[in-house]
Amino acid sequence: MNELFDKLIIRIVFAVLICLTLVFYKYLHIVFYPSARKQLFRTFYPSKNPADTLHLFSRILGVGIILSGFHFYLGNGLGMAIYDLLLSTIVVFALYLGSLYILESIVLGSYEYSDEVLKRKNLSYGIICFANSLAMAFLAKAILSISKDSLIMLAILWLFAMAITGIAMKGFDLVSKLAFHKLLAKKNIAVAFSFTGFIWGWTLLVTNALEHDLVDIKSYSVQFLLKIILSAIVFPLFKHGLSMIYQLKDEITSAPPVHNIGATSSNSAEMPYSEGPGIGIGLYEGVLFFTSAFLTGVITASIDFGSFYPVF
Repeated sequence: MNELFDKLIIRIVFAVLICLTLVFYKYLHIVFYPSARKQLFRTFYPSKNPADTLHLFSRILGVGIILSGFHFYLGNGLGMAIYDLLLSTIVVFALYLGSLYILESIVLGSYEYSDEVLKRKNLSYGIICFANSLAMAFLAKAILSISKDSLIMLAILWLFAMAITGIAMKGFDLVSKLAFHKLLAKKNIAVAFSFTGFIWGWTLLVTNALEHDLVDIKSYSVQFLLKIILSAIVFPLFKHGLSMIYQLKDEITSAPPVHNIGATSSNSAEMPYSEGPGIGIGLYEGVLFFTSAFLTGVITASIDFGSFYPVF
């Protein structure tokens, strides 16, 4: 009976902790986005600004994804389990927000939240923020699982993952035919879908590269880098191979500007997107990037060589 009460208490504490974490993020959000102070402390109408809705709920989903990877051990007592839970939550949540801040500085460093979300209601910007939030959440969850209870390994793995992810995101312009900054400034949705598939695909590859036996840091680093290099070689092969096998042609055509009913120049900031490539090309690129990354992960992470080679 005591065991049942302990499990119930842990679940109640965990539920309260999640609520406190969400409240904590509301105030911490102001630190990263000072211009959002008035926005967070007044009645919010999600339907009036879809970009802000995506931006807000992507963070909430990210917190939930990370916390879903937590495990509790009651062997050392209820008090120690709660202490480990609180410490792990604080550390991982800090790393998650730090990851988001670094990634958005790399990808969206030329844009301001207050301008793109609050003023221009840039849905393309909101979709990219949504993709970044979920990608970093899954990455943080993987790092938490691999590092076990070691804070040192948690920090080292986080540095590895962020360095590779940052470099990979700089390569988007090399594999995509869409001009990222030019189209994002025009609120074009196609580039947002394309980037979403790219970042989710490479997050999958980085996560696969992290998931192997952690014996010592030297051998782990070598294995991690080898998998990343192999992924960088195999990924374009699948990308071009799929296009050739299925004769896929990505013709970039300009889509007509989409206006709201009765829209005029005075409310042009509320247009879904401006002139530029249609959504179809963005969906095509995003799905192609993610599919190529998924197939690449089959090569880099799903082959178990067993004990075929002798150990000396």
